[in-house]
Amino acid sequence: MILNAPEGLSIAAAGALAAALLEEACRRAPVDPLRAEVVGGLARSLRAELEALAGPVGEISPADAGSEAALRAADVANLAASSLANLSNENVLRAVAAAHLAAGVARALGALAEVPQLDGERARYKLKDARSAAWRARFAIRQTDEFLESVKGEG
Repeated sequence: MILNAPEGLSIAAAGALAAALLEEACRRAPVDPLRAEVVGGLARSLRAELEALAGPVGEISPADAGSEAALRAADVANLAASSLANLSNENVLRAVAAAHLAAGVARALGALAEVPQLDGERARYKLKDARSAAWRARFAIRQTDEFLESVKGEG
């Protein structure tokens, strides 16, 4: 299966790890407990979806699983980036790590989608999904970097 890394850990599983990092950051002494609960719940849901996509393919094709995992990973990256201001200083780094890891997953899966796996219109839509996920991942990293720069400027 194209999603499997050499050690058998799939790329999508790394996205699940990123979601788990974000979930943990939200659990630990949040600045805004209600927002942290919502973000943590979303991260938990995305983690479950990524874990399912990383597992046995079943009824979904590897190409479909890859593009869906890329989209979910981009969601994790954006969720982490948009949550930075609402986390305590000690947890910002966890969320930054989650954003970078998830963005890397989205970009890696986007690159894999460039390899022709499907024919016709369906292939074009899957490729567009993967490219969209990669773009959203890059945007999340820009947000994360801008936040970190603003924090440095304050300190």
